[in-house]
Amino acid sequence: MSDNQNNFSVSQQFEIIPHQKGKAYPIGVKEWDFIKKKISEIKIEVNNFHAIGFLLLGASASCLITILATEFKTDSSRYFTWALFGISLVGGLLSIYFASDKNKQESAKPHEIINQMELIESRFVSIKE
Repeated sequence: MSDNQNNFSVSQQFEIIPHQKGKAYPIGVKEWDFIKKKISEIKIEVNNFHAIGFLLLGASASCLITILATEFKTDSSRYFTWALFGISLVGGLLSIYFASDKNKQESAKPHEIINQMELIESRFVSIKE
């Protein structure tokens, strides 16, 4: 019995902070549902730039090892390997840069927005007729 009274007294030490007053926009249920529907239709495509970038960087590392470890018989093959190294290195670095940029753009996922909208809806649940 004393434990119940102790728990009750602990819970009474919390202070409830009221909402701050501010401007609000009334929105109709149909408009709200339309916005939810449109947000749920947003499709975020899989970002393959990271994989492509690392594959290209691996290819450039392979070219660099070949350049350092091989004695080329002709200058044209050496130039070709250097060109392949440069192209794959630049392509790999650009792919990784664009992958990180795309991740920043997609920081808010549609399902997270829908979950927040449903949380707001739960505050205004009315009794269905």
